[in-house]
Amino acid sequence: MRKKSTPITGRIADSLQIPKDLAYREAIFTMTGSRELFIENYKCIRQYEDTCIVLLTKHDAIKIEGTHLTIDYYTNEEMKITGSICCVSFL
Repeated sequence: MRKKSTPITGRIADSLQIPKDLAYREAIFTMTGSRELFIENYKCIRQYEDTCIVLLTKHDAIKIEGTHLTIDYYTNEEMKITGSICCVSFL
């Protein structure tokens, strides 16, 4: 069997032992219970309502559903969402 080839950046990141979130700019989620969600490495806010927030990342769209959702703060790299979070899904 032939081994699946890895892109050059992936091989370099692996050899230098760089974390995958940095090498591939993957989104990072830190959730505190069902009341707070910190998201790093997002691109933009696609939809913002008090029951649904949709964010775009480099590879996916992320949908956060719940009630009384608010974006407490956001920068170019991270944001904090609070409210009663019911579901986080990748679209």
